Amino acid sequence: MIKKGVGRPRDGNPEETRRDILEAAERSFASAGFVGATTRQVASAAGVNVATLHYHFGSKEGLYRAVLREAVGGPLPGVPEAAEAVDRLRGIVSALYDHAASRRSLSRLALLDRLAGPRHAPLTPPLEEPTATERVPPPTADPRIPLVVLALAGGQDGPPANPDTEFLARWIVGMIDVSCLSAEAADGGYPAPAVRDAVVTAALSVVR
Repeated sequence: MIKKGVGRPRDGNPEETRRDILEAAERSFASAGFVGATTRQVASAAGVNVATLHYHFGSKEGLYRAVLREAVGGPLPGVPEAAEAVDRLRGIVSALYDHAASRRSLSRLALLDRLAGPRHAPLTPPLEEPTATERVPPPTADPRIPLVVLALAGGQDGPPANPDTEFLARWIVGMIDVSCLSAEAADGGYPAPAVRDAVVTAALSVVR
């Protein structure tokens, strides 16, 4: 008789099991952050045991990293090709705001990660091939920040970013997330276009 290995996927579709764990973990991390959420709680909510959770994700940090990657969700918008920094910034901030508004837990997860996330659990793995975003001073956990840096620093062909530019980019992305959460709490739904326009106006004030 062949025994199943400890922690192997439960009967059924392994991809469905993985998805169930990710969905349960997203709710837990968005509610309690990395420190407050536990793998036991996540496993219980997903209807699996802790060994199965570790089989799919290796550790709590591996699960956390996977949840953050899922929260970003798909390709990010590109930096507009415009000669003026104001136009580049207007385009990327508006696009990133809509991106966050369409992913209900992204802003909460990103803000909690900045406050109390593990420093070695970035939203994306290290870059394997040289790209323009490598000009951003490391570490840059949130992949939205390099996009704002590029818009502020002159686009793909602009000069290397400096610490002040990255600080402004982090502030702008943080403002996007805070505004999304505030508007959602006030309206009970996704942020209105008027809120997005206000965020864009505030972001433009840093380059004028």
